[in-house]
Amino acid sequence: MTLCSADAAGLPIFPGLVRYDEVFEQAELAERLGFDAFFVPEHHQMPDGYMPAPLTFLAALAARTKRAELGTGIMQLPLFHPLQIAEQGAVIDNLSRGRFILGAGLGLIQKEFDAFQIPLHEAASRFTESVEILKHAWAGETFSHQGRHYQFTDVTITPRPARKPRPPIWVGAMSEITLKRAGRIGDGWISDPLHNFEVMKAWGQIYRDAAVKAGNPRIEIALLRDTWVSESHAEVERVWWPHIQAYHLFYLRLGFFSSGRFNSQWEPWVKDVKSDAEWSFDRVAPHRLICGTPDDVVAELKRYEREIGCQYMILMLRHPTGPSHQETMKCIELLGTEVLPRCK
Repeated sequence: MTLCSADAAGLPIFPGLVRYDEVFEQAELAERLGFDAFFVPEHHQMPDGYMPAPLTFLAALAARTKRAELGTGIMQLPLFHPLQIAEQGAVIDNLSRGRFILGAGLGLIQKEFDAFQIPLHEAASRFTESVEILKHAWAGETFSHQGRHYQFTDVTITPRPARKPRPPIWVGAMSEITLKRAGRIGDGWISDPLHNFEVMKAWGQIYRDAAVKAGNPRIEIALLRDTWVSESHAEVERVWWPHIQAYHLFYLRLGFFSSGRFNSQWEPWVKDVKSDAEWSFDRVAPHRLICGTPDDVVAELKRYEREIGCQYMILMLRHPTGPSHQETMKCIELLGTEVLPRCK
């Protein structure tokens, strides 16, 4: 849900174990109600419901939507050859008549890199080199490249993207080093959904300062947040929270919160969780999840806009375990009728 100056909104899509036709139905309803973008995540061999082929899915979604931007949020760029991404992205941008956004990050899971036979320690250098190649490729020029990971001569990507000068490249970042990288080479920063409000606020400033220092004219912040709107708080905890807790606990058992990728300086308690019961709604939800009644959600979205200065709010609704398609459609309806008109 893109708020702020962009006046847009994004709905991430987690098909996972659900049928794709349900996801298409949700996207079509959201576009009719005023959502302005849809974002598809990526993971491989994982039970978290993320798409293994986000660009393929966006191509199908391009045929079912007319106005909303279509983005990856995020794609693990080091796993792929950048010329392949350049060609596929250009095709999606033409299919959608200029609506494609590439949200890209490094990735972090060893087994995914092992499956693609890419050394994990090369993720950062491959990512930076790939972004440089994509910018040249989407400019429509014939170019050569002699880098650490990729070498080629006299390459021209066809078709050219429909969007001018090219599709934006948003960079995922979860540390001071990667935030500064996003400011230098990206057209925007796209966040994770797990860190809390105060972390987002601090990181937004680090990203913004780095972009200004680098002379980067494109500064956009897209915040990814788990979101649910309902008629009562009791319904939020009954219908939605069990699924949020399940996916948080998946990442807890994966070791994410103790791996150094999660900034536990702000919330040291996450490293000491011993039981599922300790990962409670009252402990996790404040300043991290955007949920409640329409009034609650409107107030929280406006707080993010006012204090962080974000251009996009990407609202994650459904996860692989639920809520159901019917409950998700009801939530989208409430967002579109009771929330979006008060936030744009």
